[in-house]
Parts: sequence; C-alpha cells; structure tokens
Amino acid sequence: MRQPTDQPADDLLAPPLPGPLLRLPRPVRALAPTAVVLLVLVPLAAHDPEFGPTESPPTNAALMAFGALALAFRRRWPAATAAATLLSGQLPLAVALYGLAARRGATPLLYVLAVLAGVRLFVPFDLGDVSTPSALANLVEDPLVFGAVPLALGLTTHQRARTVSVLAERNRLLVEARRHAEERAVAAERARLAREMHDVVSNRVSLITLHAGAGQVARADDPAAVRETLGLIRGLGLQALTELRGLLGVLTPASDQAPSLRGLPTLVEESRRAGLAVGLTVTGPDDGLPAPGPKVQYAAYRIVQEALTNAHKHAPAAEVAVTVAVEPDGLRLAVVNSPAERAQPAQPAESARPTDPAGPVASEGTGPGLPSGGHGLHGMRTRADDLGGTLHAGPTPEGGFAVRARLPLRVV
Repeated sequence: MRQPTDQPADDLLAPPLPGPLLRLPRPVRALAPTAVVLLVLVPLAAHDPEFGPTESPPTNAALMAFGALALAFRRRWPAATAAATLLSGQLPLAVALYGLAARRGATPLLYVLAVLAGVRLFVPFDLGDVSTPSALANLVEDPLVFGAVPLALGLTTHQRARTVSVLAERNRLLVEARRHAEERAVAAERARLAREMHDVVSNRVSLITLHAGAGQVARADDPAAVRETLGLIRGLGLQALTELRGLLGVLTPASDQAPSLRGLPTLVEESRRAGLAVGLTVTGPDDGLPAPGPKVQYAAYRIVQEALTNAHKHAPAAEVAVTVAVEPDGLRLAVVNSPAERAQPAQPAESARPTDPAGPVASEGTGPGLPSGGHGLHGMRTRADDLGGTLHAGPTPEGGFAVRARLPLRVV
C-alpha cells in the first residue's frame, strides 16, 4: 500500500532546466517572423534589388511575401516551408532552416535542403571575383550567416530538447524506483516487526497464560505457590514489555543485551517451569571455528523460542529436546518433541509441590487450549532465509514434531 506524502509527486522531480527570460505567447512566436518580413523586408525589397534573388524589385517583393506567408506554417510543415523559402530572401530561408533543424534534427532531408540553401545563397554573387579578402568574405558571408549558423543553432536546440526529454524520463523512472524501494522497505519492516512481535508476544503470553491457569487451581491455603506464580507472571510480563519497547524504538537495547545463545538456558528453564519437559544441549564452537555472529545468535534464539511456544500449544505433555551445535558448515539447531499422547507429564521442579503451577496445567488441562495464529513456521523460515540458511519443520517417524535449521556462522 502506497504511503501518502506531504508533497505531490511532481515536487519530487528535479527542477526544469532554465528557459528564456521572456517567453511570448505561442501565436505571437508563430507569426512574429511573418510579420517582421511583411512589414520590414517586403517594402525594402520593393525598392532595392539587393533584397532578393533577382534584379527585379517587384519580383523580389513578391518572393519575399511568399516566403513570409510560408513561415506561418513552419511549425506544422517545417520541411515544406524550408523548400518554399529557397525562392525567397535570406531571412525567411534562415528562419525556415532553423525551424527544420530544431524540430527534425539531422535527417537526410535536412542535408539536402542545406545543400540547396547553400547554392541559393551563392547565386547572387560573382564567383569569379574572389581576388581580395573582402570579396571572399562577402562571398561566404550569406551562406555562413543565413545558412550554417541557423542550422547549427537548430541542431543544438534539437539536441538540447532530446537531452531534456531523456533526463526527464530518467528522473521519472528514478522517482518511481525510489517509491517502489520505499514501499518494499516499508513492507519488509512491517513484516519484520510483525515477526518479532509475534515471537515475543506468542512466547511470553503463552507462558503467562499457562502460569495464570496454574494460579487458578492453586489451593487458597498455599499462599507461597500463589506468590511464586504471580512472580513468574510479573517477570514474564516485564520481559515482554522490554522487548516490545526495543522493537518499537522506545528503548533500543545494547548489543550485549539482545537475545542470543546465552539466553537459551533461561528460555528453556521458563518452559520447564511452565510444565514442559525440555532438555538443552549446546556444543561448540571447537578450536579454530568462529563464534556465531550477533544476528545469527539472535535468529537462533527466536527460532528456538517459537518452536518451544508451538510445543506448549500443540504438545504440552511431550518431551522436547533442544540441540544447538556450532559446526564448520554453520550453526545447526534442532527442537524435537516426542508424541504428545505417549509422553509422560513433566515432573515438577524440586521446589514444587502437588499444587505447583506446572502440575495442573501439564496434566489436568483445566483451561482452554492456547490459540495459534499459524504464522510461527513461516516466521522461522523467513528468519533462516534472510540469513542465507535453511529450516525444515515436520512430523517425525515416531509421531512427534521436529524443527531443524542451519544458519551461517557469519552474515555480511
């Protein structure tokens, strides 16, 4: 879902390239050359034979007027306008050549018309009289000023327009790519927070629910058992709040306080006190092997935590074996529980009495079963995939359930 922004999409684009300081309305720009030629050059051509390709002033004036009228159509038919102005004066021809080069660019037709324009601009001159520098300068003046310069300016304008168009399209694609990247980042962060909150809330609240159920069946004449149960509930609640604050950015825990493999004994002990028979085995690393990185240890802790939560939900009377081993090919962990229907209830801790909170929950099932959202296995697989590892979960041949994962020791 796209996030609303405080500024419109156009504001995200780069500012346009600077244009002319004074930009006249389009009709004025379209008809201005025609008006200048009709009002200025046509009267001059009618009285001076130098203003035209012929020696007849009336003919020159007529050709100049024809070229001026043709310039009115230079935007729609630039090539035809340039061809028509070959019979007119220098200024209409220069304007037409500029318009054709600016709109069409360097095309074969432009080259043909440029050659014809050069021939046309050479016609009034005597090609045999080039003995002096001034005569040579007069010979090349019109082809240069009214032919080469307009063509160069038109091609430059055409190239600039193409460059601006390409840059605008590239900028638009970059803006779209940034939007998509932001949306993917938001979606990934939402998924990460949802996964973290699911693991924290699911595990802690499940244990709190189990201990609360044990407190309900505790004997009223045994206040010690009630106080112990309430203390456990309070401790689990404080742990959940601390982890949730860290996830939401209210409190960022230090790196040495983040969940890691060092917290597995405490995690397993919490499950034991809630009535689940859990065994923990941690081996490695051997000499020469690096210790797993913080991200790997954090993911391993969360995978074990979620697997134990699932065991509480679906096999509360099963025996669970947690194995963690640091090997050359990575960190391997397994959480395997025995068949729930054939397992023996967990033995209470040494300090527990028959009214210990673990006993009734594990054996009597006084309360409703713990709810399951169905996201735990997906979350565990996502954690392993994000680190470049693998995770497999499924029933065992004996009828239990196993979660096995391999994580790389280091993540770049």
